[in-house]
Amino acid sequence: MKRAVPNPLPQGPQHYWKQMVAFTRQGGFTITEIHKASSVRARSTIKSYVLFCAEQGHIELVGERPTEKNRTAGIYKVCNLRAEAPVQRRPDFTGERGRRCQQLWTAMRALRTFTVRDLAIAAATDTVDISEPTARTYVFALSKAGYLVEIGRRKQRGVQAHWKLMPGFNTGPLCPATTKHGTVVFDRNLGRVVNPNASETTGRAA
Repeated sequence: MKRAVPNPLPQGPQHYWKQMVAFTRQGGFTITEIHKASSVRARSTIKSYVLFCAEQGHIELVGERPTEKNRTAGIYKVCNLRAEAPVQRRPDFTGERGRRCQQLWTAMRALRTFTVRDLAIAAATDTVDISEPTARTYVFALSKAGYLVEIGRRKQRGVQAHWKLMPGFNTGPLCPATTKHGTVVFDRNLGRVVNPNASETTGRAA
């Protein structure tokens, strides 16, 4: 009989920030505490995000505490407990990955409805090709954030879904930036993180 595999701890900036806020309410947090509350193996991932938040003024260093190895660990607190999770945007977003997202977003705004295949074809250019898996990943990330809605119902398996950009989420010409796993969407036109659970209240289009 196979043992049940425990559910892994959440990860991603949204989760890190939620933990940082929770620990702040209890007096503060260290990088190690946020790491232990997440499923990310590399402590450097958490450290990078915490230091980014500190550099941008979202959190502040308020003290130190000794560690088990006779070292000192910085204690941080979130400055604004009601603020949304800061997004550590990749500096290479204007590179190849960024160009693909921009072309996909431009095509979404131009097409009334589309399948993933339609979108990949419409977004491709002579210099930058767009594969279906790339288009699918971006579509699913935006659908989770409420930007896209699946229209109609697929009557049989194997038929591609048709998608539509919601009018209220057509925020401007700059493509929304997504984290590697699509867990957070940063709208570059609005300059803020979009609620990743927005799609739960959006519903399906008729």
